Amino acid sequence: MIEHRTPQTTVDVGQGKPIPVLVPESEQFARRLIKVARLRRKWAAREGVTCYRVYDADLPDYAAAIDLFEGAPETPGRWLVIAEYAAPKTIDPELAHARMTDILSIAPRVLGVAPDHVHARERLRARGGSQYALAGAPDARHGGTGGPAPAARRGAAHPADGAAAVHPLIREGGLTFEVNFDDYLDTGIFLDHRVTRGLVREHARGRRWFLNLFAYTGTATCYAADAGVEETVTVDLSNTYLDWAERNMVRNGFDGPEHHMVRADVMSWIRQMRRNPSNRWDLIFCDPPTFSNSSRMNRASFDVQRDHVELVSGVAALLTPEGEAIFSCNLRSFKPDVAELSRRGIELVDITEKTIPEDFARNRRIHHCYLVRQARNRR
Repeated sequence: MIEHRTPQTTVDVGQGKPIPVLVPESEQFARRLIKVARLRRKWAAREGVTCYRVYDADLPDYAAAIDLFEGAPETPGRWLVIAEYAAPKTIDPELAHARMTDILSIAPRVLGVAPDHVHARERLRARGGSQYALAGAPDARHGGTGGPAPAARRGAAHPADGAAAVHPLIREGGLTFEVNFDDYLDTGIFLDHRVTRGLVREHARGRRWFLNLFAYTGTATCYAADAGVEETVTVDLSNTYLDWAERNMVRNGFDGPEHHMVRADVMSWIRQMRRNPSNRWDLIFCDPPTFSNSSRMNRASFDVQRDHVELVSGVAALLTPEGEAIFSCNLRSFKPDVAELSRRGIELVDITEKTIPEDFARNRRIHHCYLVRQARNRR
């Protein structure tokens, strides 16, 4: 066990102010981060991307993901979210802690972010291979139907009673979204779905009705509305996320009565909607959690691997004859039962590869993504 570590050396990352580090090997991390940050910065400028993943455990010993967020003009600034992956049991926890401490010292200097704009997270390997769980609480992806998880960083400031919280705004795809670095494990937008949201916009053009299931903060609904759909329905079990989704919609100018927010258990809601043939949508986006056992659901638990056939079948039943759905999940080991879905008249097309952004290319299993259609109605 390594105890009471003191700085062993310093790392020069420029600006004439060497950084004391606890682990000499952290100099290698600094060199790697400087290199990938330069490449990511050029890529982001070329693509018009302002929020992106800079580093994703490029060095196995420095197992963390580093995301950079640039504020919109209304809330200028730069923020880092640094998520530490759980170290193998063979690694001395004190050594892992020292490495993370060095990451937290080096990253803001290299990336030009003020130390008080750095937010640390700890991600553990969750049920079924997801890496989106916080010790002691589910997050939006791991247990999204159960509502938001507490913040990983303690001591976050909260507004006084009756005061409105002022959260940073970011821009993506010509739209503005609210993010929150203090109160929840996830920030309010999944950066790995940047391309997927663009696909939602692309597939929404020329369509009338859009449905967003397990909607989280409604970013996909904003993209569909921006494409010109006539009516949207956004469904989630969490009032917190629905309020957040509504703020995102209003902020982007989509505040009319044709945009509906529905608090419901998605699985039960789908069964209810199927009973009325008039409840059909041209385009559906569905990004369920890996697992949830929220007491507010009308079932003991939801497991995306176990329950995906029922879910996808229900989604397909809500499509218009020429409609389609985009179905995604972040369970790394997810394997759809293509044979059973085909037997039910459902066509599933794997589009995962085209939905992985450049800044997530090191981890191509970050999510799975499929187009869903009613096969019996396709020519």
